[in-house]
Amino acid sequence: MLSPEEKNRQVIQTQNHLYDGWIYRKFIDPALIGIRRRITKLISKDSTVLDVGCGTGNQLIHLAPQIKYGLGIELSETMINTCRQQVNTLGITHCEFQLADASSLPHLNDMSFDFAISSMVIHEMPTELRLPVLSEMKRLGKTIILADWIYPQPSRWKKLSTHIMERMAGRDHYSGFTSFIKAGGMPQLLKRTGMEVLETQITGKGTIQLWVCRPE
Repeated sequence: MLSPEEKNRQVIQTQNHLYDGWIYRKFIDPALIGIRRRITKLISKDSTVLDVGCGTGNQLIHLAPQIKYGLGIELSETMINTCRQQVNTLGITHCEFQLADASSLPHLNDMSFDFAISSMVIHEMPTELRLPVLSEMKRLGKTIILADWIYPQPSRWKKLSTHIMERMAGRDHYSGFTSFIKAGGMPQLLKRTGMEVLETQITGKGTIQLWVCRPE
């Protein structure tokens, strides 16, 4: 009998980037430490957490001491391998990682997680996947926590630095970012998905926003 990951592998197209794996761990994870800590403070003790676009697994590793179970979803095989290597090294046994398309997770039951989270991922997705991914998070999580670039963009210099960072991530990545901003950013997506915003926080020196939501 095929596992959920093996079934997904038959239909999904993996998305590996040049910065996946150790490069992400060395240069990007440290820059996101403030966001990781903010999200960790919002997660209740002994809860279950779904991390969409989990990257290197860094967020779930931060959460591991306080949660009952964590599941990370990723489209990059390199990232999934990195996640598993990290938790194995650290002896974390209650966090798992699946290579899967987060826009369709039929093997997971409705409201099966206390929290569904995603940080700095939605903006880089193809436009047509953003609403399906958020809809799946809404279906699966009792509380949804999202962190992404703020909209509207702040001062000219902060806006410029954001654009430079996104350009450095590659042409496809930058294209996703610009389409995300042009479409109204996360506020417009949340409105279209029908989520109720309970709380927002500004972080990343005023360039990143965090939204705590629940299904309406």
